[in-house]
Order: sequence, then C-alpha cells, then structure tokens
Amino acid sequence: MVNISLNLTNNGFAVIYVNMKSQIVQEKKTTQVRQAEIVQAALDVIGRLGVNGLTIHEVALAATMSEANIYRHFKNKQDVIRAVVEFIGGQVTSRAAQLAGSSGKPLDKLEKVILAHTGMIAKNPGIPRLLFSDGGMVTGGKIAQIMNSRIEGFLATLTGLIEAASAEGALREGVSARETATSIVGIIQFCVLRWIGSQAEGRLVDEVTLLWNNFRRLLER
Repeated sequence: MVNISLNLTNNGFAVIYVNMKSQIVQEKKTTQVRQAEIVQAALDVIGRLGVNGLTIHEVALAATMSEANIYRHFKNKQDVIRAVVEFIGGQVTSRAAQLAGSSGKPLDKLEKVILAHTGMIAKNPGIPRLLFSDGGMVTGGKIAQIMNSRIEGFLATLTGLIEAASAEGALREGVSARETATSIVGIIQFCVLRWIGSQAEGRLVDEVTLLWNNFRRLLER
C-alpha cells in the first residue's frame, strides 16, 4: 500500500511525503519441490567436488537454504546420495521410454535415446562422477541395487528398439539385440570416462555421435 500526503512549509513550498507499506508474501514450497531442489544442488556439488566433497554444508550452500532445512528432508549424506541416484535413474528410464514410444523408425529412435542420454550427462557432470566413483558404487547395498535396476531398464529399452529394427529387416543377420545394446552402453561409458576431466559438453556429445554413426553403419543391412 502507498500513502501520499501533501504539506505546506512556512515558505509556501509543498512537500510530498510518501509512505510505502509493502507486504512480502513468500511462497511456501511443497516437500516434493524442496527435495527436488536439494537433489539438484547435491548433483551440482558432486559435479564440482566429487562424491568425497559432498557434505550437507555444501549442499545447503548450493541450495541456498540452511543445513537444518536439509535435515528436515534427508537424514544424512547417504540419504541424499540415494535420492540423487533415484533421480538420475528416473530421468534416464522415463526419457528413454518416452522416445522409444514416439513415432519413427526403430534405429532413428535408438539414436534419439542415445543422444538424449548423452546430453543429460553432458549437462550434469555430477552423474558420471557419482556413478563411476567408489563413493557412488559402494556407499551402500541399496544404492548399488538402484543403479543396477536403472541400468537394466535402460538396456531393456535399447534392446527392444534393436529387436524392432531387426524385425523390420534394417539390421544385418545374426545381430544380437541384447549384446548390441550392451555395446552401445559401453560406447557411451567409454566416451564419458574420457570426458569427465574436461567436462566440455559439446565434445562428449560430438564423440558419442561420431562413434554411434560408425557403429550404426556396421549394424545396418
């Protein structure tokens, strides 16, 4: 609210007084939104400092909230890491399934899945730093199970697309869908391991694209 008053001085000059009263209303975020912000902040911290550098203090700084607020949503660092792994796995599998269910030829959809997956990693260097680190792999049995489950889901999507391409006669005879899918994941992982040190987004996507195009020529009839 703004109140304006006009008073006259002894000299006859008018003086305007402005009294501004504003009420700042801070939107209360839901638990789900807060947890998503914390997970993204944790992923950013891992991208900069690695798994060993991940602390509740660093997550709080990255999320611009208090450590007490972090603890309202997560019990400890281990709990945060588990949530990050769940987030990564959910993003990977849901995006892959979405692209696999879109229109187009199986090999073209397979390419979209591969490049979408690579692009996600390129934008979030914390993903490979978590998944390929000792901290990410052995922090707990539950985390390893989550990782393996999500990888299997991604492999299943790739395998299904390769089987569809084979069924329409687009692949050479004798191509094994499951082994081919595993080889594709290996190509991506190889490129990611080479890229982790530089974290130059374009280089990762470009290298995976180059190797995939060569691999596709080997597969096609």
